[in-house]
This record gives sequence, C-alpha cells and structure tokens, in this order.
Amino acid sequence: MKLNKKIIFTFSVLLIILYVIKVRSVYFSNYVAENKFFYITHSDNYKDLLNNIKNEFEIPEYVAFNSYCKKKKLFNYKPGKYLLKKGFSLNEIINELRVPGNRKTVDFSFNSFSSLNELASMISLETSIDSSRFIKTVYSFNYDSIFNKEVSDLEIQTFFIPNTYNLYWHISEHEFINKMINEYKVFWSKRLKKAKKINLTEFQVSILASIVEKESNNIDEMPEIASLYLNRLRKKMKLQADPTVNFCFKMLHSNDTTLKRVMNNHLKIDCNYNTYKIDGLPPGPITSPSIFSIDAVLKNKKTNHLFMCAKALENKKEKKVCFFDSHIFSKNYFQHINNAKKYQNAMNKYEKGYQICFPDRENCNCN
Repeated sequence: MKLNKKIIFTFSVLLIILYVIKVRSVYFSNYVAENKFFYITHSDNYKDLLNNIKNEFEIPEYVAFNSYCKKKKLFNYKPGKYLLKKGFSLNEIINELRVPGNRKTVDFSFNSFSSLNELASMISLETSIDSSRFIKTVYSFNYDSIFNKEVSDLEIQTFFIPNTYNLYWHISEHEFINKMINEYKVFWSKRLKKAKKINLTEFQVSILASIVEKESNNIDEMPEIASLYLNRLRKKMKLQADPTVNFCFKMLHSNDTTLKRVMNNHLKIDCNYNTYKIDGLPPGPITSPSIFSIDAVLKNKKTNHLFMCAKALENKKEKKVCFFDSHIFSKNYFQHINNAKKYQNAMNKYEKGYQICFPDRENCNCN
C-alpha cells in the first residue's frame, strides 16, 4: 500500500513538473516570427485586450493566462501602436504592452484636399481616429477662444496645412486638431509680415493660394501666377480664375464631376465662388493650399501680368497637339486673345482625335 502511494506521489510530482515546463515554454518561447505592430484601440477594454492576445498568438486553454497578465499588471495598458520585435516571447509581449511609453508614432502625410471629409478619411486610415467622430469634433471645436476672434466654418479648413506630421497612432480627435492649430500658428508666425506686406490676412492668402494650387502643378510657375492675381486685386479687376468656375460646377452637380474644359456658358454659373461674376476673392478656399502655393503668394514674383493662358502647340503634319505644364502670360487683353485662340484650337483638334503629348513629361516632337 505504501509503495502504491509512493508511486502515485512520484507520478503526480512528475506531472506537475511536466506541466510547469510546458507552461513555461508557452511564456518564454519565441512567439513573434517577424517584427510586427500590435494595435490597442480606444474602444478595447481589458477583456478585449486579453482575448486579442490569446487569438493573435493562439494561447492554449490550459495556461492560466489571465492570472499571469494580472500578476504582470497588464491592466495598466493604454491604447496605441506597439512594436513586437522578432523573437519576442509571450512574456516579452506582455512587458511591451503594459508600458505606455512604448507606444509608437506614425508619419502622417497629406496633400491638398478638397474637403474636411476627405482629410477625415485619410487620417482614419493612418491613426485610430474615427472619420465621422472627427468631423463632429472639427465643427464643434472652440476655435474662437484660441484665436480670440470669431472663426467661420470656411476658415477651419485652412488650419490643416498639408505636410508630414509625426503623430501617435492613438491620438484623439481633439489632440489632432490642437496639434494642427499649433503647427498653423508656428507656420504663420514666420510669414505674417509677408502677408501684411501684400495687404492680405492669413485667411485671404490661403484663399488666393488655393486658386494658385488649382491653376498649376508646376511649382516654379506658382509665384508668377500669384503675381497675376495680386495685380488684378490691386487694379480692382475680377480674378476670372477658371478653377473657381470648376469648383462651382462641382458644387452644383457632384464632387466627382470635373469640367474637362471651361466653356463660356460655364462662366455664367450663379455661385459666390465664381470669380467671373464676383469681385475680389471668393468667400473661402477652393482646396486646401500646399505650402508651395502659400509661399508663392507671399513671395510672389514682381510682374505686370494680368492675363494667362495654358500653353499648347499644334503639329498639323503629325496630327498632334502638345500641352505644356506651364502658361503664357501677357499684360494686355489683345495678347491674351491670341494666346487663348492657340490653346482653343489645340483643344478642338484634341477633341477631334489628334494625338496628345506632354513635352514636359515625355519625349515628343512639338515643332
């Protein structure tokens, strides 16, 4: 009888030792084959986190995982993006996730955007920010107290200057807006004198820059375009900017609809952004201007330009039209009419089936 008890005891001890070895192997074996990111969202509670870890790393049921995590104080976790390195054990994974200081950042880049809804979609892909919640926060945010003035809804878009920003993935909507406003203030603190020199406010500079932005993708040409519009403003002339007509057309129809060619009938669109009908600047930006277009307005090239036309050449022999990434500028209307006719003729030939090429982007003969 005593021998049986001794055998049972020995066997039990062996089972316990084997179990401990097995459990220990679970916690201290390699669980991460390659570097990977692990995300904890704002909506994840502690139970969600434990389940996510269990599912992600296929932790067996016989392991007292919940107790182990409690002992390691994983309940101190914070939402964020964490880097789990190649070779991490389960123990190291828990150690990484329980320290908020281990959360990683992302470089969020955005170019010019047509609406805040577009920006909301972009940032929701790169961070934990929810796009619908972001839009609600943007329009309920107290800008007036920050700027010590009444801020219109039209001005809000200009606070988000296209650039690359280093953010924590877990950033909240309020934190993101505050960061953008701080960046905006730093940006304009270095440019305010230049804005005053051309008698425009920051908002007005952004409006004009948005037109410049839509007029050309050629950064080198932007200061010359800005000069033209500033000359028109000084002379109390209508800006007559085609991009504002296209903006109105999209407002009246669909944001997915773009005019391939601005015709005379489009110039008559009744819209307070149509600079063929209104005096001065439109009430707000037609896009979110880039730093390049803003600086083009502030550091505009001194010219006597009042008119411009997209540059195009026609090659009748080869039945080809060449469109350039630049404009032809002129100081009087008669010069402009001659330039416009050349462009219109090229467009007509293009619409009739002539081959099209872009000399600034590809090798093509335009002589």
